[in-house]
Amino acid sequence: MAIAARRVGAENSATRALILKATAELIRDEGYGAVSSRRVAAHAGLKPSLVHYYFPTTDDLLLAVSAMGAEESDRMIERALASDDPIRALWGFYTDPRRMEMALEFMALANHRKALRQHMAEHCETMRMREAEVLARLIGERMGALGKCPPAGLS
Repeated sequence: MAIAARRVGAENSATRALILKATAELIRDEGYGAVSSRRVAAHAGLKPSLVHYYFPTTDDLLLAVSAMGAEESDRMIERALASDDPIRALWGFYTDPRRMEMALEFMALANHRKALRQHMAEHCETMRMREAEVLARLIGERMGALGKCPPAGLS
């Protein structure tokens, strides 16, 4: 007997976005240990069953928040690279305390959640390759006197 696939809420739903926002806020304000379906639902003003409707497991929820953060980081990096002073803009991105708080929470969380660990490792590797590529271009254009330090080392 085949088991029917569980229905999950639409990815473009306003309720799903509210759940993701509430989860990110809880992680940022109280740490990843504060995340439970009940806490997220209370923070979002929803019933806990709605959290499970959109995210069947806590790992699903945490992966979605991590992916949302990764997409936001990618957009911020692209804006920095398109700015008049990309090196300064990148420095501002990488030293932003609010962004770093979330990154550190997710690094700690990845120690306990295998699915998240894989996602984080893949995204970090992609970002490192992108950074090295960008730094190679920027160094070649502006900072030829850096010596023998390769762009990957700077990254």
